Amino acid sequence: MTGTPDPRRSSPATPRARTTALLSLGVGAATTLVLTIALTGMSGTDAPPARPTPTPAAPTVLRLHLDPAGSDARDGASPARAVATLARVQQIIAAARPSTDVEVRIKQGVYPTAPLTWNTYVPGRSISFLPADHRYGGDLTGIAGRPVFRGTGTAGFWFRAEPPPSGLPPETSLRFYYLQVEQYASGGIMFDGGTARSAAGLLGARTGGVNGNTVYGMRFRAIGSKHVPAAVGYGAVDLINSRRNIIEKNEFTDIENRGTPDQAALVHGVYLAHLSSDNIIRRNTFTGISGDPVRTRNASGRNQISGNTFVRAGSKAYFSDWYQRQASPTSPRECASVGNKFHGNTLTSGYRGPVQTWAATPGSTTSPGGPGCGTGPVQRVTAWDNHAG
Repeated sequence: MTGTPDPRRSSPATPRARTTALLSLGVGAATTLVLTIALTGMSGTDAPPARPTPTPAAPTVLRLHLDPAGSDARDGASPARAVATLARVQQIIAAARPSTDVEVRIKQGVYPTAPLTWNTYVPGRSISFLPADHRYGGDLTGIAGRPVFRGTGTAGFWFRAEPPPSGLPPETSLRFYYLQVEQYASGGIMFDGGTARSAAGLLGARTGGVNGNTVYGMRFRAIGSKHVPAAVGYGAVDLINSRRNIIEKNEFTDIENRGTPDQAALVHGVYLAHLSSDNIIRRNTFTGISGDPVRTRNASGRNQISGNTFVRAGSKAYFSDWYQRQASPTSPRECASVGNKFHGNTLTSGYRGPVQTWAATPGSTTSPGGPGCGTGPVQRVTAWDNHAG
């Protein structure tokens, strides 16, 4: 894969009646384009008789536009009518309730953005956030630069995706391409499917999750309390009860907490927690990560971590698994994560000195945990073909 995949479907879906008000903007724009092309091709008396303009087909993509100079009083339907914030984009999508894929085209510039909670999805379709000039299959050489989302100094994640409403599928299909996220205290992107205490006293899933998302070609920098002291940092990309995601070709730089070594170790480049399984983390670069750059926790298994590069990253290991073995007044008991694979990675240096290739604590490397966590022994981590940088 040399560029971004195209999440759009090959055949259009018929919009529901309740999307007509917003989608008619797109149809109107398409009609204008057809007329312009027809007139441009005619000159003098040799022009053929005008034919009736056919009714345009329903759009296969609902495209919205974001611009630092935009206005949230607009509808985002064209670059000239761009809005200024992702909060306004979410309002437009929620009101339109489209049945097509959605693209949020983002003009280059800096967007000071407070932490955002996202809970709007299109069942069976994707919502993509990408530079205005990006083309699917392209890379950084094809765009003028990454649009920058910059924190405002408060606690929280840049983009926290909550589960879909009850009754909708948990495949949220959010796509993030070639954006820069910087200066957030808690983290960059969180896919938060929610947790709940089970009848057995284990920390389990509260919902079906926030699943099937892509984070590709992004840059995360200056994340954590060392850069924004409003809160402790946890993860540039933080998954809770989130499965089947692809995290690929991203740059994680200066993901750091201040304080004691234990406090610094709390933040990670990618944090896969609480039943976040079957994810792919590949071809990323981790530089300056004060905690372990990739961490699993609590029954987050069968993840593939491969082809990544680690430089000055890790407090104890380049990849680690950890879980809460004993219940506390504030935390239910958890299980180990099993079946994770760590291979083909380039290991250069830890954050403060040498670190292990991988680690699994507490307990043994083949223990699934206590009662209710499955039978053992079972390998928590399998590693091969990792090499020094």
